[in-house]
Amino acid sequence: MTELQKRVAVSVVFIPIVLGAMYLGGYWLIAVFTLVSLLCTHEYIAMLRQTHHKIGWHWLPVSITAYLCIVFYPSAMLPVVFALFLIAISDGVIWWYEKDSIPRLALSFFGALYTAVIPAMIVRLGIEQQDSYLLLLLILLIWITDSTAYFIGTAWGRKRGIFKMSPNKSLEGFLTGAIVPVIIVIILYYVGLFDDLALLLLCAFAAGVVGQIGDLAESMLKRYCGVKDSSNLIPGHGGILDRSDSVLLAGSFLYCAVYLLEKVR
Repeated sequence: MTELQKRVAVSVVFIPIVLGAMYLGGYWLIAVFTLVSLLCTHEYIAMLRQTHHKIGWHWLPVSITAYLCIVFYPSAMLPVVFALFLIAISDGVIWWYEKDSIPRLALSFFGALYTAVIPAMIVRLGIEQQDSYLLLLLILLIWITDSTAYFIGTAWGRKRGIFKMSPNKSLEGFLTGAIVPVIIVIILYYVGLFDDLALLLLCAFAAGVVGQIGDLAESMLKRYCGVKDSSNLIPGHGGILDRSDSVLLAGSFLYCAVYLLEKVR
């Protein structure tokens, strides 16, 4: 089976599962992102352990506990984040090593935010905006962004190397990926499928700009760890972090943006 055939086969299986969870919401959404958070945390720790920063495996249960606390008790998000910070400091104090404790502390805390707190924020967005299917729209826009940026960049990309951690990405592809979601949401608004233009534009910005930054952020992490993929879990696609990097940053950004929008209205 060729690499392309593997990618298509995996997509045929997993895309309906993901879209179904986004559409149904509730415990289906929680279950899918619990698995995502668990696997992302495992991949993050495994990648960092290939460097000289030996993050402990105890962060796996710590992170998934933090994720579940925020999902079921969203008002506890700030205390949970502080608890993670305190655990990271305690980790550095207990396993003190002059040349590594501070970087390991920072990377442990960052990892918990990245693979536990952020997925929990995305689940809360899906639950709180279930009636508008905002999360489902975001996922679809991210997929469209990734596809258009890839094809335009491959076919017409000339200005490459603008991002050192991902030298194959082109300026033309990045700008296309940023513009296409805006065009789509404006069309959706004017045909009457959605009636909140401000929310749609935030969703387009999250998918087209923040999502691409999320992809670059994970590329930066992989380069630091010296790996090509976060894992080989998904044939033809790499790991869960490789497949969810854009969603993680875009979804958490949109959760915060919607929260602020509702406060100012």
